Amino acid sequence: MNVIPFRRPKFYAFCFYEGGTNVIQEWFFRCGLEETAWPAFNSILDIYETGGVDAIRAGCVELERGFWGLKIAQASGMMPCVIFKLGPFDEETEITFLAVGTWEKSRKRVRPFTTVGQAEENLEKLLSDKTRRRRA
Repeated sequence: MNVIPFRRPKFYAFCFYEGGTNVIQEWFFRCGLEETAWPAFNSILDIYETGGVDAIRAGCVELERGFWGLKIAQASGMMPCVIFKLGPFDEETEITFLAVGTWEKSRKRVRPFTTVGQAEENLEKLLSDKTRRRRA
């Protein structure tokens, strides 16, 4: 019998929580994307935890103020863009997802425009209270 050893992740992905709710997951469910985009997002998290940022860089776009957007490809409809920050407590081994918007392919930008601002607000809340994030 083959035994597959359990591998500890080298990198860690976290999600921001507001009022006990994962803001990323809540957005996916509210938009009705839980059956398509949510499993794709979780697969990308698994890839990140094994290979780090370089493993997911092809699906990422650099945004302003040190934030990154992770585009979740969809066969049709809207393309979610999950906003994250390297760290913020250890930029070498972790990322934290803070907000979600949609990626506007034609203009190559996140919509609504306030998405990065929301991520920045959530980051400030997280920096004052580390318990507002949990492993993704």
